[in-house]
Amino acid sequence: MHQTGYTRASTLGPIADVVTAAGGSIERVFRRADLPLGLLEAPDTLLPLRDHFRLLMVTSRELHDEVFAVRLGRQTSMAGLGIFGRWVAQAPTLLEAIHRAGTSLPHMLQNATQLVVRRHGSEIHWSYELTDPARDGRRQNEMLAIWYMIAVVRHFAGACWLPSRIVFGDLPNRLRCQIDELTCTDTAVGDAASAIVFDRRLLTAVNPNLGQGDGLTASELARIFDLPDPEDLPGRVSVLIELELLDRRPTLSHIGNRSGLTRRPLQRRLSEVGLSYSDLLRNALQRRAVRLLCQTDRSIGDIASVLGYDDPAHFSRAFERWSGAAPTRWRRLLEARGRGETNGAPLRIKSRTDM
Repeated sequence: MHQTGYTRASTLGPIADVVTAAGGSIERVFRRADLPLGLLEAPDTLLPLRDHFRLLMVTSRELHDEVFAVRLGRQTSMAGLGIFGRWVAQAPTLLEAIHRAGTSLPHMLQNATQLVVRRHGSEIHWSYELTDPARDGRRQNEMLAIWYMIAVVRHFAGACWLPSRIVFGDLPNRLRCQIDELTCTDTAVGDAASAIVFDRRLLTAVNPNLGQGDGLTASELARIFDLPDPEDLPGRVSVLIELELLDRRPTLSHIGNRSGLTRRPLQRRLSEVGLSYSDLLRNALQRRAVRLLCQTDRSIGDIASVLGYDDPAHFSRAFERWSGAAPTRWRRLLEARGRGETNGAPLRIKSRTDM
């Protein structure tokens, strides 16, 4: 498969607001990037890094703005990165925050990525390094990533903090002046990865909000390990299926095209691990059905339509086969459990081996 990295939709930041403010069409951008607009309402959804890159590239072209990602990055914040942002922002010092960001990023928010700290005399070079081979949109992605790194440091050093300089590994000279003006700091071109540079003494900066707010729960921390392993073919195909489900019921042929495998090789490789495309689609439908039942007040008919069923009855029968209860009853049991009225009776979705 060609995609070697994944990221969460939350890393796109307030892209819709920035595009609209610049006079562009967010609907047209997503359509040209062949991505579902529903990603804007599903920040935890995974998408291949190459699709993330392409969306940023398409947006840059839509707005005729080669430094669009810098403008977008200036409006990003750690709060927009969900659990990952909270985990990093709760660190006692900047040094620990950088350590948390580096160790959890490839498992929790974006893989095929490294955040690397190097000391050069009195300076710290904190770099963003990619192993994903995708090239289109890569520069825009690095511009955006740099601003998320700046947001981390600002959490400890103040909202107006800026690095001594920003280094980009690949930046045409024509863009340097534009970026210097937008960032109000010096921009340099280096031979290595993109990085921010700052005084090493800043590493001891103490979190000004230490002890405020709730800590992460064990279940939230467990989500650090949600991203698929590069060798996990079913996990990688499942990511593509869940992404497509935001817009339409995906077909085997379409998922095969997106994965870089034709239909028969994909079927054969899944069969070698005891699975089929139908298994993965059913499991993805189960997960999304449960999320919609738990997290929204949508009607059963609306959920059935969102999931691509012809009618509510068809969805209800399928859900009852998975869970042992019709969706309306399952939702009532969930609500009763929240009120402590079910005496701990389990709510479960059957695994593939239960069917």
